Amino acid sequence: MYKKIFLALFIIIFTTIYTFSQSCYSPMIDSAISKVTLQTLTLLNRQLSGDTTVMIGGNLDTIKSRHYLQPGNQKAAQLIYERFQSFGLITSYWSFSASGVNVIGKITGSKYPNQYFIMCAHYDDMPTGLIAPGADDNASGTVCIIEAARVMSNLIPDYTVLFIAFDEEERGLYGSKAYADTSFTHGDSIVGVLNLDMIAWDGNADNKVRILTNTNSVPFADVNYSAASIYVPGLVPMKVSSTSGGSDHYSFWQRGYKATCTIEDDFNPYYHTVNDKFSNINQQYFTLCSKASVAAFFVNAFDYKISFVHSALSSVSDTSSRIASVTIKSPHLLGLSGLKAPRLYYKVNTGSFNYINHFYSNLDTFKFLIPGQPQGSAVYYYFAAQDSLSRFVGTSPQGGKGIEPPGTIAPSGLYSYSITTGIAENEQPVKYDLLQNYPNPFNAETIIEFSIPKISGVRLTVYDVLGREVVTLIDDKLPGGSHKVLFNAGSLPSGMYFYSLFTDEVKTGTKKLILLK
Repeated sequence: MYKKIFLALFIIIFTTIYTFSQSCYSPMIDSAISKVTLQTLTLLNRQLSGDTTVMIGGNLDTIKSRHYLQPGNQKAAQLIYERFQSFGLITSYWSFSASGVNVIGKITGSKYPNQYFIMCAHYDDMPTGLIAPGADDNASGTVCIIEAARVMSNLIPDYTVLFIAFDEEERGLYGSKAYADTSFTHGDSIVGVLNLDMIAWDGNADNKVRILTNTNSVPFADVNYSAASIYVPGLVPMKVSSTSGGSDHYSFWQRGYKATCTIEDDFNPYYHTVNDKFSNINQQYFTLCSKASVAAFFVNAFDYKISFVHSALSSVSDTSSRIASVTIKSPHLLGLSGLKAPRLYYKVNTGSFNYINHFYSNLDTFKFLIPGQPQGSAVYYYFAAQDSLSRFVGTSPQGGKGIEPPGTIAPSGLYSYSITTGIAENEQPVKYDLLQNYPNPFNAETIIEFSIPKISGVRLTVYDVLGREVVTLIDDKLPGGSHKVLFNAGSLPSGMYFYSLFTDEVKTGTKKLILLK
């Protein structure tokens, strides 16, 4: 790169308007990323970083360095070209100088052949000299785009996709700048660029990965973030606002294109040294990051997205039925009848989910009638919709699965409201406040509640008594209002823990919780 978990279960209970264009769950994408394995990733990383020999141009060779002045750089370009070609992609060298060449693999889209999604990584590396393995920086990203090309090669996406291995990034983004500038001059319609740079180092084993975005690219970053959350729950993605010019995404930002950079969260101490070698990468983390990146690229290339707009029902004392209205949109035709029709699932207190179909629809708006409940009840619900060809499903809140009928597997997040005894609730908070969890002490599950007066960046983290991070329950921007998190600590040992709320990176409060089993 030029510049130089622990997992717990939790449920976010949404109490405000919730709207976004989300990644959807598709069995096809799930199947595709299952083919991206630790074995396929690590073998190719070893070959690119000189840890083992590889056939290039019919000869057995070892790539000892991919520095732009070393012959291994050209060997690496040839290896990438031959892999793209072997997958049946339209493959080309894209020269931009006497020494620099980008390698491009192309699959033409069926719906939008002249609109492009790009998945890219730089293949050149550092340091100077005869030995430069660059296993993390950036054989890791290069391997991921090669694997993405392999698993997509027998499919036809909606958009034309370009897999680009950029050269001379380490010199100053030379390869990507030349390409982005040329694309801009030609008026190319680049819809989004997913750049991968260093995705194989996790120093503290927290499985965190950053998705760097600028303001213009936030909707694209949102889709990539939600894809990682849906398809690779073991990974902890974090959207990070950035103006960094340290990798190839920046060349596209400079030309007004939407782009993100997926990059590890921890600094690699072997960065730009001869010890950035295969034996030092985190293979499991590398696999998780690669699967998440491939899933995100598939979601974009096939346009498997659904947006939901819903104003969550507020708590009331009225025991009569409630109407829940939602607007559902997708680039694809939605299923509207029978087992493909949108559904609302609801449960009362700790009961099982029931479903209801809409009683009214007009264009993209659907209305559902939730049966009335007695005072003192808590109602939890979510929406589900799928496309008419049963290829993908979306839920609101996101994360549910199940097709025909849609949404038979509930998401972790739920909308909720209570049937109160007449006391006013749901007033907008006037300050930041972290409440004591309840019950406390607890066995396995407890609820953590907090309130924020306005939209804020929120991080809710649990620590052990030594101050070590155990799990981050929330790390996202949330609207103003009251929020609840159902924290399942079933896999943690008994003991004392602490949880802290940070709003816009300022600590708002810390509370103690006690787990007794």
